[in-house]
Formats: sequence, structure tokens, C-alpha cells
Amino acid sequence: MILFSYIVLNIIVIVLFIKKRTKLHLLEILVYWMIGSYLFQNLSALCYMNFKTLVIPDKLSYEFSHFLNRTILYPALMVMFIHFFLILRTYTKKFLLLLCFVSILAGVEWLEHFSHVLIHVHWKLWWSFAFWTVALLVLIGFMKFFRKILYKGE
Repeated sequence: MILFSYIVLNIIVIVLFIKKRTKLHLLEILVYWMIGSYLFQNLSALCYMNFKTLVIPDKLSYEFSHFLNRTILYPALMVMFIHFFLILRTYTKKFLLLLCFVSILAGVEWLEHFSHVLIHVHWKLWWSFAFWTVALLVLIGFMKFFRKILYKGE
């Protein structure tokens, strides 16, 4: 049941991602997707294997749910953030967008906790918000760098 719920959630996010008209080049989508996946997978691996602050139960449906989320759900949400970030013009709106997506990403992470897919051990709630804030800011910085290279000749 948990796996089915996360499959549906991932499908919904992917459909929303595909349906919207994006201001991103296809190569940008791929690169930002990989960077987003890299950031969360490193957090997950460090906290799971090294610090033991995250636990993934030894149940195949929970492991596969977490795998789906870290390779599809989180990167898709991060690329959607970049898309909306490029549309907005004022810094106030961009800051509110950052707060909104940090809340969404942290909320999904804690939804995994309450559904016992990714259990936080001795984890402070603010660490999740801090990680997602830093991850999105890193993604914005990388986006600015990558766009300079990608659109250099135009």
C-alpha cells in the first residue's frame, strides 16, 4: 500500500511536470534533474550509512518507495522550482517561492518519516529545512553558472 501511494505521488508530480510549459532547455532539465538527485542521494547516503540518523527499513516496498522518491520525486520538484524561479521577476516573489518549495520538500521528507519509509533518528526538524534551503540555493547558483555556458553564443 505504501509503495502504491508513492508510485501515485510520483506519477502525479511527473504529469504536472510534463503538462506545464517550461522555460528550460531539455539539456537544462536533464542537468538540473541530475544535480537535484545527486544532492538528495548524497544526504541520504551520508545520513544512512555514516551518521546513522536516517533508517530505511529492510522491507522491499519501503526501499523501492525511497528509491523512487530520491530519483524521481525530489529531482522533479527541484526542477519545477527552477522553472518557476525563472518566471518570477521580483526578489520578494522568488524568496516566497523558495520558502514554499523548501516547505514542500521538507514536508515530503517528513511524510516519508511518518509512513516509515525514511525514519529520522535523533534528527532535528530544522535540519531538513536547512538542507532543502541550501540544496535549492546551490541549484540556483548552478543554474546561473550553467545558463551562462549554455546561452553564451546567443
